[in-house]
Amino acid sequence: MNGNETQKQKSHMRMYLYNIRKEKGLSIYAVIEGLALSKPYYYQIEQGIRGHKMDVLFLNDLAVIFGIDFAFLCQAELDYQKQRRNLGIRKDKRLIIYELQD
Repeated sequence: MNGNETQKQKSHMRMYLYNIRKEKGLSIYAVIEGLALSKPYYYQIEQGIRGHKMDVLFLNDLAVIFGIDFAFLCQAELDYQKQRRNLGIRKDKRLIIYELQD
């Protein structure tokens, strides 16, 4: 790979999103309707193919649709990103400095 090519990031499934959706008894269709996303796009977020840096507004919308605490969802995403880093999938140089506190 030369310096002009960028390597695609590997996927790592966001099991926490899948598990929350199943626990709440929500179909992908219920989620995508609330988020105004296509089924393939949301599915790729759960699969870890897209959404590597989800913004706070998107996380808030997910928390509302799932009917869960926003801080819980943020912590789950932070844990997911740490897993990606520990697996060598996330290679950015920025460090996660602060932990969310209860």
